[in-house]
Amino acid sequence: MTVNMKLNYLKTRKCNTALAIGAVLVGVGFSVQESHGAVLEEVIVTAQKREQYLQDVGVSVTAFTGSQLEQLGLTNTVNITQQVPNFTMSTFDPSFTIFSLRGISQNNFSDNLEAPVATYVDEAYLVTINAVNSQMFDIERAEILRGPQGTLFGRNATGGLVHFISKKPTEETEGYLRVSAAEFDDYSVEGAVSGAISDKVFGRFSGRWETADGYVKNQNPEGVDFGGRDGISVRGQLQIDMTENLDAWIKVAYSKDDEIPTGGLKFAPSTPDPITGLGSIGAQNDVWKINSDTRGFSDRENLSSTVKLTWGFGETELVSITNYMTNDKVYLEDSDATPVPIFRFRPESEHKQWSQEFRLSGEGENSRWQTGLYYLSFEQENGAYVDGFIAHDPDTFDPGAFAMQSELEATNWSIFGQYEYDFTEELTLVAGGRWSQDDKDFNYAGQYMLDFGGGFETVVAADYAEEINYGDWAARVQLDWRPNDDVLVFASWNRGIKGGNWVTPSFFFDVLNFDTGEIPAGILRHDEETLYSYELGTKISLLGGAARLNATAFYYDYQDYQAFSLTNFVQNVVNRDAEAMGVEVELTLMPAEGWDIMLGLALMDSNVENIPTVTEGVEVDAELPLAPEFSVNGLVRYEWPALNGQLSMQFDFNYNGDQFLETTNASASKEEAHFIGNANITYADDSSSWRVMAWVKNIGNEEYRIYNIDLAGVVVLGGSPFNLSVFAPPRTFGVTASYDF
Repeated sequence: MTVNMKLNYLKTRKCNTALAIGAVLVGVGFSVQESHGAVLEEVIVTAQKREQYLQDVGVSVTAFTGSQLEQLGLTNTVNITQQVPNFTMSTFDPSFTIFSLRGISQNNFSDNLEAPVATYVDEAYLVTINAVNSQMFDIERAEILRGPQGTLFGRNATGGLVHFISKKPTEETEGYLRVSAAEFDDYSVEGAVSGAISDKVFGRFSGRWETADGYVKNQNPEGVDFGGRDGISVRGQLQIDMTENLDAWIKVAYSKDDEIPTGGLKFAPSTPDPITGLGSIGAQNDVWKINSDTRGFSDRENLSSTVKLTWGFGETELVSITNYMTNDKVYLEDSDATPVPIFRFRPESEHKQWSQEFRLSGEGENSRWQTGLYYLSFEQENGAYVDGFIAHDPDTFDPGAFAMQSELEATNWSIFGQYEYDFTEELTLVAGGRWSQDDKDFNYAGQYMLDFGGGFETVVAADYAEEINYGDWAARVQLDWRPNDDVLVFASWNRGIKGGNWVTPSFFFDVLNFDTGEIPAGILRHDEETLYSYELGTKISLLGGAARLNATAFYYDYQDYQAFSLTNFVQNVVNRDAEAMGVEVELTLMPAEGWDIMLGLALMDSNVENIPTVTEGVEVDAELPLAPEFSVNGLVRYEWPALNGQLSMQFDFNYNGDQFLETTNASASKEEAHFIGNANITYADDSSSWRVMAWVKNIGNEEYRIYNIDLAGVVVLGGSPFNLSVFAPPRTFGVTASYDF
């Protein structure tokens, strides 16, 4: 009922055979067919919070279907970055993962910060970055929207958003079972079952379990190997047809990571620049070997429940989405990355959030509209504990420790709307706006403790309390021009916003006023940022629907960009102006029966002004981090009948040019250009019920970093500067078998 109503407008639009055939190519992002003999499906996305054909959306969107994610061998929410132009990520632990779209990111590791690339799961916003990286299973599709999305999705979607949509309950009984085995004792099992419970109630239950030893081998007998996995995730859903006009969807999801072996970093000696203090390092050897004396781990638990109610009244629809989520984590790392107990870091976080959205939408003869109210409330209790030689008394060498606690309570309410009007069959105006109000209360307390023989006693204490009351507006104005059924041209202006926040340093000596015993007001806070975005794009169907060519050019004017740097282990976020420009071009085509080819190209140029360095008073201009100037991704797949079934071979790749992993652009954080290739061969029986895939990831055994932190200016280790990094997994072979019913 609801989908039919929403697609009513689409059905009145001229949709020729080329559009129907082309729709199976997942538009701007990716092309893999489940079966060339199958009935072609029309790909629908919800990039504007209503169902649309992907090629009809005047937004730079990449979408993956669940089968494509399976064929790519993607089992967690971060690996999708390899096949999306201008999309990268940085991570040192599953509880800390940062997405970057067109260079927009925030790689500060304070647990209380929100990212400028918003992550949604089934229309519910994830506030905490600790919940971003999770197991991915039983997915209907994943959508990646580039550019500010604040009008419809809120104040922290400055850079864009990533949306994961679960497969929903079905009337017919169906399901699947999938098992996988790979190197490093990597095993996983996942599955789902769905069907009717009664004539008006439908259910779906799915889950995934995984375990793996670490791929980073620890040479220290006191430590453990790092980079492993040990987790379980389950999801239960109910779809209820309550009345002819009222539907209810209920989801409860739970996941737990149990002492994942992580927190191991690669040590490298560093040489500080005599002027800036920023470091440089030489070539690193044995990148998947470390020598750590600490048995690092990560525990994480997440519980989320969502209720969606949908009322239909003719051409009008009212939607209510209610979500409640908790996320707890404990993490321990060896922050000196040596066999000596110099610096151990143990952060903890408890997070709770509740959100409510009401959305009313409808359509007229030549228009579509929607308006809504949104409310979000969350609270966090975060802490961090540091011990080791770094915390000892410099005179007596008594053992010591730093402890930090912070509390953040926040509410956000907003009102939003968007209106689309067709001047003609070819020309459409899209205009929208949102008012967003943030109210935050923050309390920080730090202690430096020493053991004088009778147990730990506080030597220095620091307290800090502050509020933020911030209201601002986001807006979008766009023109869509469709000269014919195969071409869409769009031009847009967007104003994106992101609220201010605070850093939570584990070491507070650099910010403490020793004369007053207080941390000066405002020193931990950074202000809001504003992004003005200008885009021009096109989406074209070619060769009778057998090819798609899509391109977008953009220019970003950033005011008060929240730039992160690290000085003497103290997190620092400052507001600076920045600009960026770039182009994304994506081509998908089926040149012949059985073939799928996809190519993507991204170009980026950016500049951030006056980033603080280690040396006080010295600032540098820099590129946006995680933003290579040139990147290419692609896929080639061939499928043919064989052995009373179907065989397929696939090769996909990603090439990133030189990029910096930190905002300071320290030489030590420069990641050289690298190429990552993956391949698989798959056999499916004639009914496509059974499938077996043999695969290899990182064919070339490429050594490249996914996280780096420059500590050249830190005076520890007897004054020896150093650098810490995390390398992506090496070449890995595996086998996956699945059965659908």
